[in-house]
Amino acid sequence: MSGTRRDRREAELAERREKRQRQRQRQRQSARGQLPLLPITLGVLALAVVGVLIYAFVIAPPPPPVADVRSPTQPAPYELADGSALGALDAPLTIEIWSDYQCPACAQLARSVNPLLIADYVEPGKVRLAYREFAFLGPESIEAAAGVRCAERQGRFWQFHDYLFANAGAENQGGYSAGRLELMARNSGLDVDQWSSCMADPQVRSEVAAEREEGVRLGVNSTPTLIVGDEMLRGVPQSYPDLAALIDAQLEALGE
Repeated sequence: MSGTRRDRREAELAERREKRQRQRQRQRQSARGQLPLLPITLGVLALAVVGVLIYAFVIAPPPPPVADVRSPTQPAPYELADGSALGALDAPLTIEIWSDYQCPACAQLARSVNPLLIADYVEPGKVRLAYREFAFLGPESIEAAAGVRCAERQGRFWQFHDYLFANAGAENQGGYSAGRLELMARNSGLDVDQWSSCMADPQVRSEVAAEREEGVRLGVNSTPTLIVGDEMLRGVPQSYPDLAALIDAQLEALGE
């Protein structure tokens, strides 16, 4: 009887040892299946830093050097300038051009359409071009618009205007940085000290904002927008002959 109890006792002890062994084995397996939190966190942070560096140095274009300011290749006829307008004050028809200096389509208009308008209509005294600011593409748009307003106060709006479009680039990537705008002002023949003092005046940016609000009241909601007499055209005209036909019709209605 005592032998039977001893055997049973030994069996119970063996079963308990085996149970504890299985429990320890399950705990070890569970620990192997869980990665420590700190290495994961550090790994995620490292990947984030790498992503930022790749964007900064590979994907995002570097800001253009200050000294790399191009001269205009198609300057306006400055002798016809009258503030931010170009052409005779008594021209029978006025075309307003609402634009943003960071807008690629505006740069296209300035390069491909404006020279034709000037040659065919402004220089003969039929049309007056009035340039209007609709700065909405970010801080560099506002700074460029402020810069050209300060140039206008020295009677050199169109010189600075031409430099801005000659140096148009990626939006808000340093093309119109403070240093580059100052160099454009110098190259435009401005008194840079006077221009810089004007740029430091917050009122100039208030004027830029007010002009944009005026455009909104007129129905401008994109750039470029042309107001030809009583017609509003959005975007770059697909066909210059069609634009010329519209201008001719407006002039004819005015008896010109």
